[in-house]
Amino acid sequence: MASGRKAYLVGGGIGSLAAAAFLIRDGGLKGSDITVYEMLPILGGSLDGAAAHRMAIRCAAAGC
Repeated sequence: MASGRKAYLVGGGIGSLAAAAFLIRDGGLKGSDITVYEMLPILGGSLDGAAAHRMAIRCAAAGC
């Protein structure tokens, strides 16, 4: 195990979330040893889906 090591990831987008998952799975870090810094209140970056319902309505109205 990777005792004493910590990881700090900047941004809560898909890249950082994937990095955290690989650090746990392949790097042997505990989740509590990984810190993700994100400016917004929700993780996921462009993939957070927060506005997906508005986009789907707009797209449907435009005939997408």
